[in-house]
Amino acid sequence: MGTHKEGDSMAPVLGICGSARKSGNTATLLRAALTATDMESELVFLSDLTIGFCTGCLSCMKNKGRCIKDDDMSWLLDKMLEAQALVLGSPNYYYDVSGLTKNMIDRSIAASYLGIGEYTGMEWHGWRPFYEKVGGVIICQAAFGAEKALETFKRFCEYSGLTLIGDVIAAVGNQSAADFPEYIEEARQLGGKIKAAIERKQISRKNL
Repeated sequence: MGTHKEGDSMAPVLGICGSARKSGNTATLLRAALTATDMESELVFLSDLTIGFCTGCLSCMKNKGRCIKDDDMSWLLDKMLEAQALVLGSPNYYYDVSGLTKNMIDRSIAASYLGIGEYTGMEWHGWRPFYEKVGGVIICQAAFGAEKALETFKRFCEYSGLTLIGDVIAAVGNQSAADFPEYIEEARQLGGKIKAAIERKQISRKNL
């Protein structure tokens, strides 16, 4: 089995939880997916970090990816850029991702001006910093309405160059996701897809 940590390390698979509930449904399914990768992984809770709001000042574009805000987003971006795969999780709040998640997405724009990844061909859009990385998405909700949340994640992946290889949308009412074996299995299958994708890329590089 892979090593799953929730601390300060650089792991090939990084989970990012947009729920503040560390024993909640989003976290439960994220842990299932990360464990199933059978690789070293890390789970970061956005609620543990101090990440200010993006003000649209464009300082990151002018300063080659450096944001003027001195907070934990720089630390998180380093982890995201180091990882080979990202597993993003959020509860469905008002038919979209949580505020924690959206704030992380907004602030990640700074990485587009680091000059790494794939160039978009447009100066204002910069680069796709997560080009050649793979990603998965997990959304938890009571009953319905996750379509917009999934679309937000898809647009983030498209803009940043992250290849989305699967998603899990779990409707659990007011119960625990741990009581739904079908969703646990879907999360595990997502983890397996991520592992396979990483291994394919590693084999491809060896054959260059």
